[in-house]
Amino acid sequence: MIDPVPAPIPRTLDMDLLRALVAIADSGGFSAAASRLGRTQSAVSLQIKRLEDALGQPLLERSQGRVVGPTAEGRLLLDYSRRILRLNDEAWACFARPDLAGRLRLGLPEELMESVFPRVLADFSRDYPRVELSVRCDLSARLTVLADAGELDLAIAKRMPDGKEAEASLHWRRLSRDPLVWLAGEGSNAPDRRPLPLAVFHEGCVFRMAAIATLANAGIPWRAAFVASSYTALRHAVATGLAVTPLPRNLLAPGLVEAGAGLPELPVSELIARFGPGEVLPSARRLLALFEAGLLQRD
Repeated sequence: MIDPVPAPIPRTLDMDLLRALVAIADSGGFSAAASRLGRTQSAVSLQIKRLEDALGQPLLERSQGRVVGPTAEGRLLLDYSRRILRLNDEAWACFARPDLAGRLRLGLPEELMESVFPRVLADFSRDYPRVELSVRCDLSARLTVLADAGELDLAIAKRMPDGKEAEASLHWRRLSRDPLVWLAGEGSNAPDRRPLPLAVFHEGCVFRMAAIATLANAGIPWRAAFVASSYTALRHAVATGLAVTPLPRNLLAPGLVEAGAGLPELPVSELIARFGPGEVLPSARRLLALFEAGLLQRD
């Protein structure tokens, strides 16, 4: 009698183990990954050991009990893990919530496209693969008008609070507060020139209006040295020394410095979310939650 050929052992990567590896790489250590995954640190450590034993390769470099980073094999597996998990999560979302489909119209300031939006879009697409997202970048004043008119489902906008705002309601929420500051290029003498050369956005920008009002109250003459349509263009103009600009402190970028000496203090700005009229879409609530998380990480 011929002995039966043993069935091959399935070569299957455990999704939970891959998720633990990605969490460690993204958060920088076992403790932060455990918090993110809702597990204990020892449980996450055991998951990585199981994964390393299964593959027969060390995946993380360690020094004095701390994670230094992934090994060469770990970096290779991380790339596969992200793709595997993304496909898994998209498939799960399609079947777990098949009713979450349709279109979502978002309005936001251009500078958020660089800092927060890429990660938000990736997470949103994973959670709502059937929702078609359309995005409009514009001045905050226009975005709030469009949201109020029902032409946007969610607008994220900037404003200067005047102390008369109603309490947050179902249709708007304050996301953050940040002082406006004068920014100039490193080594630039633009803050000392008079009239003060300003780099600003077009008419209707809340930062432009706040800066002009502040300078008028202080009796400081100014001129528009650069009028921008995008945050990127504005930043480059200031970095070259052409002008100074009023922006929230959290937009301080390489090549720019605060230039407060000799210039009046600017007010605090706010970032708010405004939903369109009527019932708020579940996808809009989820998108806002992702923006809130992204803003916390940025700040």
